[in-house]
Amino acid sequence: MAYIICEPCVDVKDTACVVVCPVDCIHTVDGENQLYIDPNVCIDCAACVDECPVEAIYEQSEVPSQWESYIDINSKFFETFEYPEKTDGDADGAGKSRGKEQGVPEEFVQLPDAVSTSLRTPFGLLAMLGQPILGAFSSKFKAELEDMAGNSRVFSSAISTGINSLINLVLYPLVLFSIGYMQGSGSLFSPSGNLMIFLGVVAAIAEGAFRFRDELTTTPDDEQAQYGASFYGWFPSLIATPLLKGLRSALVKTPVDPRTTMPGAVQTEGAIYSDDITERYRRYGMVNRVLELADHYRIEIEFPRWVPNSSAKDTYELPDRMPDYAYEVYLSSPYAPETSPTQESIVTVQTQLPRDEDNPKQFADPRFEKVVGRTSSFPDGFRNIFTIPGQPVDFYSKYQNRILEIIVPKQGTYEELALEQTVHYAKLKG
Repeated sequence: MAYIICEPCVDVKDTACVVVCPVDCIHTVDGENQLYIDPNVCIDCAACVDECPVEAIYEQSEVPSQWESYIDINSKFFETFEYPEKTDGDADGAGKSRGKEQGVPEEFVQLPDAVSTSLRTPFGLLAMLGQPILGAFSSKFKAELEDMAGNSRVFSSAISTGINSLINLVLYPLVLFSIGYMQGSGSLFSPSGNLMIFLGVVAAIAEGAFRFRDELTTTPDDEQAQYGASFYGWFPSLIATPLLKGLRSALVKTPVDPRTTMPGAVQTEGAIYSDDITERYRRYGMVNRVLELADHYRIEIEFPRWVPNSSAKDTYELPDRMPDYAYEVYLSSPYAPETSPTQESIVTVQTQLPRDEDNPKQFADPRFEKVVGRTSSFPDGFRNIFTIPGQPVDFYSKYQNRILEIIVPKQGTYEELALEQTVHYAKLKG
């Protein structure tokens, strides 16, 4: 059920609610004296409620009786409202752009279409054809080249390393056999020759397993996989990596016009890279689930893992990984013995980026000061509210692998459930 902006907003039009809205559903136009919430786009996240300085925002079912007329006023506004990002031929009957999906944050919707590659034409082709050789270089070299290519079809660290590892299965046995043959200690089909071939295969397999060790051992909470260099590619990487970075401006296409955003968002200069939509949802607490089991409820919330990949990340030297959010879980108090039980209880989860212990107003990592809360794709934290039938007494929470798990017993306490702890197994990728 959507939220409604009521009379206290009239002639105030404070845009604090616009800044925190993850789906860009709050609008107005010149001549209007208040803001309005699009009921077809609102996802009921309630992020705007606490931000409103005049307490003008209410859930539709809870609008005070003296302001019920604002429900119709809000609805009629969007009957004629035209979204700024739409063109005359792209709108549907509701006046909403077809290209804007409900629940997709504004900053994601306005990303430009992904191009085939950001490398200049001849270099993109060379990178694609040279993957078997370039895969032998270090992870830093391949990560830089993959970023410059901007498209995994042109160059991919994982694919190039895999192709190079397969080539080494033939190259290493051939090199060892040739060495043995030149020294006169081996010949084709002789025991010593076969031994050299066998050792070459073993060396290639061992090296391949070492280069893909991150893929075989990491969990979703660990660092991104690093695809290392081959035995013969390590030394050339020391020269090639700084050289590649130095030639970046000559190899990569430069956009003619900087990207601009709609009002209410932050203009971002330079290249913008598509961000995983799941990660954007995680930053707003939208990746969650509630499971009802026989004797308890299980709530799971996925916390963000990776920093948004944009020019701001390079400008402010942000890390790849998001820091672990600080979180608090609240359960509405049980009813008093002399009162009637309520039908529902509320589980509230409030998160935010960690603060400095000595100065709670500052972030623990000061690098995030410049971007957090200043762009619609990177909020400070999120708040989730879950309605649980009945009046549970307590709850149990556990945070592991960027997933917060909350168990709420239907009756009694968590200890009385006697639940066995979940055993987590490493999952092999690929």
